[in-house]
Amino acid sequence: MRLTTRQTPVRVALITGCGKALGIGSATARELGRVGCTVVVSDVAPEGIANDHETDADRAAAWNGLDSLVLELRSCGAEASSIIGDVSAEADAQRMVAEVAARYGRLDILVNNAGAPHGGDRGDIEAVTLGAWERVMAVNVRGVFLMSRAAVGPMRRQQWGRIVNIASAIVKYTMPHRTAYTTSKAAVIAFTESLALDVAESGITVNAVCPGSIRTARAISSTRKAGWDDIDAGLRARAKGIPKGRHGEAREVAEAVAFLVADSSSYITGTSIFVDGGGLPR
Repeated sequence: MRLTTRQTPVRVALITGCGKALGIGSATARELGRVGCTVVVSDVAPEGIANDHETDADRAAAWNGLDSLVLELRSCGAEASSIIGDVSAEADAQRMVAEVAARYGRLDILVNNAGAPHGGDRGDIEAVTLGAWERVMAVNVRGVFLMSRAAVGPMRRQQWGRIVNIASAIVKYTMPHRTAYTTSKAAVIAFTESLALDVAESGITVNAVCPGSIRTARAISSTRKAGWDDIDAGLRARAKGIPKGRHGEAREVAEAVAFLVADSSSYITGTSIFVDGGGLPR
């Protein structure tokens, strides 16, 4: 199903956190481009920020981050461009939204996908520094607030908009050594539910997608951190605790996003969709 028809304009989507080839952001860009959106991909750096156990070997061959993604999207017939910015910085958030609106004359869809990379926040509470805690909150919570606040104005003026926040299934299936991350994603869901009420009369919907264990660059990093040198074997072993018996694919999260930003989802707002195969690995 395409998001654009003769009766509707081409929707312009801004997606944050798209620098990695194997990520939810880049998969969402591909899916929204496939269904007819104009896509603007962004990240804080062209290839994003590496997780703490990520290696050069994890990167796709000949991958140059946002530039590669834009070329890929264009080769598939989508209108696409990129923008660099830090979602946790107020000036950057305002600039990115303003530049997209100036570039294409509108902003219809915002996907808040950018997330703080794994680092010092993963550990026992006594080992988590204030700096590590605040880094997670800055990207995962303040970034969602700043980007949404900037995007609501253009969406209100056109009386149509879609905001999708990427949260996490961890809010439902808690895990040890995740205090900062779990708290940040719970805040994203609360923010989603509250903002949905504030903008409902303006034709804007606000929803969250909560991925479970998805095979992304982040999952590979956490598998290596868990002690696995054979990443494929480690992923298979870790997937045994998932009811579906496998990790999800980034495209499956992207398809949920595409559903929520379509015209046909106009009566769905303030909700969270779990894309988790029935639960997280135990």
